Order: sequence, then C-alpha cells, then structure tokens
Amino acid sequence: MINYRTFVPGGINPPEALEAAGALSGMLREESQRSYARMMLYRLAGKAAGECEDRYFIAVEDGQCVSRIWYGWGRHRDAVGNFGNFRTAEDHQRRGIGRSLLEMLIASVRNSADLPRCLFCTCSQPHLVRMYGALGFRPALEGTDRGLLYCPLGGSPDSFNGFIREYYRPARSLHFAPGTVGFRHEVDCLLAFSLHAAGETNSFGLKSFPTYEAAFLALAEDPAAGKLERVATEDDRTVGWAFTAAGGEREIQLYPAFRKMTIQENS
Repeated sequence: MINYRTFVPGGINPPEALEAAGALSGMLREESQRSYARMMLYRLAGKAAGECEDRYFIAVEDGQCVSRIWYGWGRHRDAVGNFGNFRTAEDHQRRGIGRSLLEMLIASVRNSADLPRCLFCTCSQPHLVRMYGALGFRPALEGTDRGLLYCPLGGSPDSFNGFIREYYRPARSLHFAPGTVGFRHEVDCLLAFSLHAAGETNSFGLKSFPTYEAAFLALAEDPAAGKLERVATEDDRTVGWAFTAAGGEREIQLYPAFRKMTIQENS
C-alpha cells in the first residue's frame, strides 16, 4: 500500500510525515554524489529552515520512499522558487504515484497564501512538461516547448521575459552581501535562466564552481575554503554572485545590465 505524506522542514509534522522524511533521506543518500541530492539532504534536515520554506511530497511503501517531489523558496522580499527533484523508483513507475504527488503539490500551491513570486524548473521530457502545465508552468524561452520552465505566481508577469524586465530593472547602487542558502534560487534559477534568455547559453557559473549551490555546499563542509557572496541592489534584488577562494581573487558573475556598475563592499 502506498502512503502519501507532506513534510515541511522546521514545521510541525506528524509522526507519519517524519517517518516519510527519514525514508526520503535514505533514498537521497543513495544519490548523494550529486549536488542536488546533497542540497536536498541539507534542506530536508532543517538546516535551511531559518531562511527557506521547503515542502516535500513523499510516497512511501513498506517503509521505503518510492517517489518524491519538492518545491521551495527563500523567506525574503521578491523571492523566487524552485520546483522539482521529481523521481519515482523505476519499479514503481507507470502506476500513477508521481501524478498523485504532483496533484498534492498543485493543491498546496493553490491553497497557500504565502508563496514566492514564481517557480522555476528544468524539464526535457514532453510528458512531464504537459503535466507541469497543470501547475501553470510554461516555457521560459520563446519558440521552445521544453527545457527551462517558468510558473508566475501572485500577479507576476505572464511571460518570463516580462519577469526579467521587472526584476532586473535599473538600480541606483550595487553591494556585496553574504551568500546564504536562502538566495540559491535567485542565482541558480533566475540568473541562469536569464543569461540563457540573453543569448549567453553556456556562460553560467564561475571558474571555481559551476553553480551557487555547489559553492554553498563546499563551504558548508569547509568554511575556510573561501567566501560566497551575492550582489544585490539597494532594494535587495539579487543580480549576481561572487566567490573568493581562500587567499585568492574574487570571481563575479552579473546580469548583463549591471556589469558596468561599481559594487560596494559589504559593511
């Protein structure tokens, strides 16, 4: 028998949800060589709960996690969210289990008053793109029907290009701020998608790390390895990120409209 549970790290969860989270941890540990699995384990354990809202939807059979899906965002102004980490064990596929979890997630989004401005995900499988359409996702890039997907929430622009224009509006000043887990989606989702939309299809990432997530996880294991920062506007929109290796130079990546601006040091 399949049991379906919802788990919110840092929240009040019934025993059944805690057991499901433990089963999901076991499934993710089998994938822990991947950066996404390490980040999911970090967030699932509640280590990001002070900064992030995370919601896991988990299917369990005989104490084992057989399918999961997630969405989350940072608890700050103008936050954007990420959706996905969708996987069903191979021997449980084509039984409607993943679809049931997706329906639970859709109900959660529709019934929540506190949500990010939008959700992002990547998906190359046409049948999943159609399923995600029920949640409101649409291709982020014009002329494509898969790949980078965007779901506007709370009155955000219908098109991703419209969201880019609104979010990356001109700023009076820029400054460095600490690179914390709560801003992961502004960099690895919004900035990465936006650079792709600007025609910089292979330029996301720094020489030191391919993603903000990878840099954050490396520093979580060894804080002395360097310093992760984000670049923010005067109204705290995140328009870039930076990493400085221990004793090394700072690498910076910015959205194109801000590359000629001076960045003030964090006071």
